[in-house]
Amino acid sequence: MSYTLEFPDGRKETILSVSHYDFNWQLGYELAQPIKIPKGTKLVGRAHYDNSPNNKYNPDPSRTVYYGNQSWEEMMQPWFAVIMDKKLDPKKVLKRASPAVNGA
Repeated sequence: MSYTLEFPDGRKETILSVSHYDFNWQLGYELAQPIKIPKGTKLVGRAHYDNSPNNKYNPDPSRTVYYGNQSWEEMMQPWFAVIMDKKLDPKKVLKRASPAVNGA
């Protein structure tokens, strides 16, 4: 699981990377310091799942995994918080992108 900022100038910065995520850890993460993000920056969340027989928590590697609330189901829900000047219109600050296709 990772969060990456993609800046308008093409620069990328990973602000969270959890390489060996354990579903028992479902905690929040806070940045040590706030990040000022310029207009046009994208926040990209990525998750990779091990649905193979090598994953001891996968009850049935032959089954297709669908969205659900159980730990063996796909339940990626990236959350984040933004602090902004109260004079700003939130609808003008955040724009939801279309879901990625084919993991792009």
